[in-house]
Amino acid sequence: MTEHKLSSMAVMFAAGLVCTTAGAQSRLPNLSDFVNNPDNGATALQREAGVAVQNMCGALAAAGGFGLNDPQQQDLFLRCNEFVQTSQELQGNPDTTRSLGITGGELLAAIQQVSGEELHSQGTLATRVPNGQFSNIAGRLNSLRLGGASVAGGSVAHSAPLDSDRLASANTGVFSMSDGATGGGASADGEGSRLGWFLDGSYNTGDRDHSVNEDGFDFDATSVTAGLDWSFGSGVIGVSAGLDAYDADFATIRTGSAEVVSGGNVEVEGTTGSLFGAWNVGNFYMDGIVSFGSLDSDISRNVVYASNNPMCAPACPSQNRALTGETDGDFLSGGVTAGYDAMWGNWDVSTTLSLSYRDVDIDGYDETDSAPNGGLALRYASQNIESLRSILGFAFTRNISRSFGVLSPLLRVEWHHEFEDDPLVLAAKYVAEDDLPNGSEPDNFTTCISCFRLSSDEIDSDFALVGVGVSMVFARRLQLYGAYDALLGLDNLTSNTISLGIRGQF
Repeated sequence: MTEHKLSSMAVMFAAGLVCTTAGAQSRLPNLSDFVNNPDNGATALQREAGVAVQNMCGALAAAGGFGLNDPQQQDLFLRCNEFVQTSQELQGNPDTTRSLGITGGELLAAIQQVSGEELHSQGTLATRVPNGQFSNIAGRLNSLRLGGASVAGGSVAHSAPLDSDRLASANTGVFSMSDGATGGGASADGEGSRLGWFLDGSYNTGDRDHSVNEDGFDFDATSVTAGLDWSFGSGVIGVSAGLDAYDADFATIRTGSAEVVSGGNVEVEGTTGSLFGAWNVGNFYMDGIVSFGSLDSDISRNVVYASNNPMCAPACPSQNRALTGETDGDFLSGGVTAGYDAMWGNWDVSTTLSLSYRDVDIDGYDETDSAPNGGLALRYASQNIESLRSILGFAFTRNISRSFGVLSPLLRVEWHHEFEDDPLVLAAKYVAEDDLPNGSEPDNFTTCISCFRLSSDEIDSDFALVGVGVSMVFARRLQLYGAYDALLGLDNLTSNTISLGIRGQF
């Protein structure tokens, strides 16, 4: 064996040794020491992910280090070895051969990029699906209660905020039956059929600001609902089916010279079935909705960080790769609303108090690394998200007769309070851990080598909604409506919704 080969092996062996665990056997400062040093300014997420990278690197070194046969484990070892040696150089150790040559802030940003914090948006969007359906059904129920002459108070749930929206608004609207004439150009139609139909849709858009726990993104959402209902005396029952599509694009976020977020996308599609009913006695009314459905999610996140060391052996190049995954889920949600109608001059004033509950389950899944034999893929545990919310609402509606029928403007104000406002926590670990001698079982996220937690921001427990709209009722009891809603009092979020619908009777 030549002297050159012996020298190269010695360098590689020494480099492998620095990827020890955070235990007492390592005398050199390591990545865990770096992220846990308050002077370096690591966030809670960066500390969790940094320790997980250090532990995984130590386990890979013990399993063979630079001599690992599994190509994905080899790639992960090279990447974590770079992080560990970079942290050692930043902590004063000059004898590092595979440091990336980046600043402490850039190292923390790289750690955050491999952590998968974008996944909080998946839960956020997935839990919006019941909201859009509740909102669309609510519009139909309001039109029934007021004889088809009022615009829905039905964008309530749909336009609830993204963060709070993983907790579900369920103002199911208010209704009491009125089969009488609607006045104006519609007054000659008589009672009509008790069997009704409706087709409602809404478009929601906004953005979420970046925070230390959650990535910022722009979002768009569409929701469509079709249904049938049957009126009987002072009540109504109905069924509906709906489709929802939600899309969030992550912005590129920089802290100084470092990218902590490098783009990506989350898409969630939902299919929903709902049962609803309503009853009224005089000016008092009550309604309820139960919805159930399935969820399909596609997630893509980017990992991008630089290397300023062209002399690495083995090479430590800059990285630009995508981590993708897909998963399914299901949900069950329900809500009940009690209300009272009163007249104030020419205005109908509705006061409502709603209580909603939602339970969303999202299956765990593995990512796929876009790099050839890439090993940065994470495995995520399943998620369960629950909500219990109260909603106090006031709606002001006025019916104005015109030659074509009835024109009805609407003003709505609501106050939402979420009882389940603790931050959400995701569990993750590296897929490559599976084949290590002391690796954990796939569904073990508590005693594994590389387990870490990703905590969301605190949920907004109180916020307001303001909405305006207009409804037009024509001959043969055909109704068209449009509405606009906006949210007030939320941290880090703006949200605006436009709703349109058509309703009628057979």
